Amino acid sequence: MTGIVTEIVVGSAVDFHARPLPTDPHPHIWWFTPTHSALVLGSTQDRSVVNSTECLKRGIEIVKRRSGGGAVLLSSETTVWIDVVLPATHELSVSDIGQAPLWLGKLFQRVLIDLGVTDLILHETAMEKTDWSTLICFAGRGPGEVFTNDGRKVVGISQRRTREWVRFQIVVSLAWRPEIFLTLLNAPKPNLEDIFQCGSDISLDAHLVGQTLFDALKEKLTIKGQ
Repeated sequence: MTGIVTEIVVGSAVDFHARPLPTDPHPHIWWFTPTHSALVLGSTQDRSVVNSTECLKRGIEIVKRRSGGGAVLLSSETTVWIDVVLPATHELSVSDIGQAPLWLGKLFQRVLIDLGVTDLILHETAMEKTDWSTLICFAGRGPGEVFTNDGRKVVGISQRRTREWVRFQIVVSLAWRPEIFLTLLNAPKPNLEDIFQCGSDISLDAHLVGQTLFDALKEKLTIKGQ
């Protein structure tokens, strides 16, 4: 059976997103809870989009992740963040970037339904951009991502690929706070009504969601590794 490396990480978002890829040949699952809220930028975003004065005032870290996409406002109460890092040779690590995250989306969808979140839809087709999706992660739609039936994003997924690894970075929106998000961004930026319904409010305990997803991922990767 292929070994799986699991870690529950509590600490700085800056430190977590600076983590290098593994040096061993095993799948890794990293469940991360930040000790301070953070504005997490995609790998290609420039820090000039961020109102650093407001972030400093609110004690919000500014960090750039290794995967692509728009900004995410991360906190221990309003989001759950999990990385899944797979060797490129793993059977769940398919080369088609549109197909690669679908198994993750299906797993997260199933777990959230089991926890009582109803009417969830899996986005299984190509990336769909909006006017603000390059700036804000939850304003767009990507393959494997999960939405409520009224279009609010519950699960966002981004990925980074190297020759040896694929790193999926997954975030669950427990409470969407667009009014705070907008204060942390410089112009040009959307109006509140433009992004008011982008993220979801699913009223579940962050630790319960994180632990349940963490356990489900371990079970999935253990079965696949046998």
